[in-house]
Amino acid sequence: MNSVTFASRRADTGRFAIVACLLVLSFALRPGIVSIGPALPQIQHAFGLSYSESSLLTSIPDVCMGLFVLCVPAISRRLGVDRTILFSLLLLTVATFCRALSHSTPSLLFWTTMVGMGIAIAGGLMGGWIKKHFADESSLFMGLYAGGLSIGATVAAGGTGLIANVTGSWRIGIGTWCILGVTAVLSWLSLSRRLSADAGNTSHQVTRTASTANTARAAIKLPWTHGRAWLIAIFFGLCQFIAYACLAWIAPWNFEVHASRIPSGLMLGTFTLLLAAGSFAAGALARKTPDRRILLAIGTGMTAIGFAGLVFAPTSFPVVFVALIAFGQGICFALGMTLPLDFADTPEDAHAWTMLVLFVGYLIAALGPFVFGYLRDHTGAFSYSFVTLLIVSVVTLAMTPVLKRKHGAEV
Repeated sequence: MNSVTFASRRADTGRFAIVACLLVLSFALRPGIVSIGPALPQIQHAFGLSYSESSLLTSIPDVCMGLFVLCVPAISRRLGVDRTILFSLLLLTVATFCRALSHSTPSLLFWTTMVGMGIAIAGGLMGGWIKKHFADESSLFMGLYAGGLSIGATVAAGGTGLIANVTGSWRIGIGTWCILGVTAVLSWLSLSRRLSADAGNTSHQVTRTASTANTARAAIKLPWTHGRAWLIAIFFGLCQFIAYACLAWIAPWNFEVHASRIPSGLMLGTFTLLLAAGSFAAGALARKTPDRRILLAIGTGMTAIGFAGLVFAPTSFPVVFVALIAFGQGICFALGMTLPLDFADTPEDAHAWTMLVLFVGYLIAALGPFVFGYLRDHTGAFSYSFVTLLIVSVVTLAMTPVLKRKHGAEV
């Protein structure tokens, strides 16, 4: 009896450690993008960038997250899944540090591209990794992963401006987040060792499994001709179009028009915090809700209401409207990342569906910050930008009835 109790406690401890490592890793995968928002006015001034040009600092990582995800199978076949993720985290860490040292626009954009590449490679493998190790709880663990991404974004959103003000340097403000890259590397090394040890106490079992998965992936084609895959990808992309436009411009908008008395960095921090809350809530509730469409309708509906408020009554309750948008987008993000797994029967299929969704989705998402900034440049106000996001949010709401899960998919 004692041995059974000990084994149960050991299993619980191991599970907790795996969740903790997954969260710490996910914390590092958004600050490289989100930290730009609070420092954008200073970066614009330092490099003489227009609104459209400065939007590239957020759009470029999105493009990379779409394009470079197609390179993931080839890289992982050569290096193995564990080493590929380790490589991507190291690249992200170095690029975040070097970008803060940039003294020219080309250098700034180059290291921003490297940041996007690091995020893309790691993110492209996480869906299949979760499907492989937690097939029966994919929605829960994807919710934890998505929530961790949002927590990292929250810390960066709230901390970048504070660090920049205390140190008197926006470079330190955006460069500090390479520290999270270091902790992500350490967490991944610990996670890899732990899963190897837990897999039947055979030191090479995880390596052989990864090798088999990679070999199988070589023969698997992305579901280019599958209509449902494209539907999910477009839905995910439109949601990320909204989210990244907000991540890039909520802080500058609040600073420029004095939308609220809340400091711009804190406003962005509130947005990302509620984004995380929505992701965690969706991950927990999705296990108990057979039909994803219910939660998706709630998320997209909250988003549409929030933008309607910012368009038609921008000075009334701006913080409430931003909160509705953030929580709604958190729900959409977590479930949008989970939808590809609902149609995957194997980890290899999960990789294929996830890669297509990320490829198409993030290319659409990259337009969000740019379109928002372009409209601000050419109209002299933010109102048309918010009207555009309202239209996109209504489109995503209209799409939810057709996003039905595959029959018999794991909750």
